[in-house]
Amino acid sequence: MILIQVAYGLSFCILLFRAFISSIPRDLDEAAIVDGATPLQVFFRVILPLLKPVTLTVIVVQSITIFNDFTHPLYYLPGAENITVQLTLYNFQSQFTSQLNLLFMNILLITIPPLLVFVFFNRQIVAGMTSGAVKG
Repeated sequence: MILIQVAYGLSFCILLFRAFISSIPRDLDEAAIVDGATPLQVFFRVILPLLKPVTLTVIVVQSITIFNDFTHPLYYLPGAENITVQLTLYNFQSQFTSQLNLLFMNILLITIPPLLVFVFFNRQIVAGMTSGAVKG
């Protein structure tokens, strides 16, 4: 399941990182090389700190996506007893019946943790979307 989730989310992550890295000015790399930095030092001391907003954005968005995904376990890990199915699928299957206990567990376990992650990392998400270039 981990490999499947990585394969599905890799293109989105590559797109975000590629767009963000292309917005980093080349002057910073050239200044570090003139100061005597090796390519590894340029990456770890110049480029990687500038990637913090996009890295946090990718972590938050992908974790919420994976946390709320119930189709991949349903399609790729079917079982006779449905032991791999999340509560969201039970809620989806019982939408026309009244199983309030499953609905409450769905809200408690599937909805509230991603909401808390979003609230705590909202500042980093906004910083990641607004920091298109280094200003100074």
